[in-house]
Amino acid sequence: MTSIDRRQPAVAQIAEALLAGSLLSFAAGRRGRGGSAARTAAAGLLVAAFIPALTLRLLQAGAARRRIHLRKTVQVDRPVRDVFAFCRDFENFPRVIHSLHRVIDYQDGRSRWEVMSPRGELLTWDAEVTKYVPNVVLAWRSLPGSAVDCNGLIRFAPTPTGGTRLQIQIDYDPCVTDLSDAVRALVEAPREEQLEADLVRANFYLQAQPPAAEPQRDGESDDGASLSA
Repeated sequence: MTSIDRRQPAVAQIAEALLAGSLLSFAAGRRGRGGSAARTAAAGLLVAAFIPALTLRLLQAGAARRRIHLRKTVQVDRPVRDVFAFCRDFENFPRVIHSLHRVIDYQDGRSRWEVMSPRGELLTWDAEVTKYVPNVVLAWRSLPGSAVDCNGLIRFAPTPTGGTRLQIQIDYDPCVTDLSDAVRALVEAPREEQLEADLVRANFYLQAQPPAAEPQRDGESDDGASLSA
């Protein structure tokens, strides 16, 4: 495994800072072109010494801003059957999660997810279902090597009033964040806050949907409208 030796850049930065200090000492009390040139050179060395560290800090802060580590319980005023019918088709998620551009659900446990990066680039990754118990639990994760490390889990439980309590776990971590992404992520609202707001609005969206179809019995046609349609 190839690793990056961080000691060499640190040594170079220290040397540049020391040289800049020497030039500033030389320029102190001196006027004219010599002193001005020394001060200019010192300023350039200080910038060169500290920009890599500042850039790294900026990248780290931007990458952290893009991550989502959400653990939330949400109550929805619809029966478990209706809510599970909506959630099991991942193509419904962009209807309530605005950060999702599109999800293609192949209906065989595989799906393809798309989101927009802060700079407007489309990020795409494939995922697979890891847990599926109707009306109880639904979980998925991105495949190895994806542009995004993402996994989610939703547990469904009935409430005493006939609604659904959802225990939601979402982890989202883009594998690459460049300087442009970092800057834009830092000036935008955190993705986790956006996702929480989307989950609050999801209750109102689900209440407006028709009931999920009853399970079809032998000899009967399915006339009900599905919540996930």
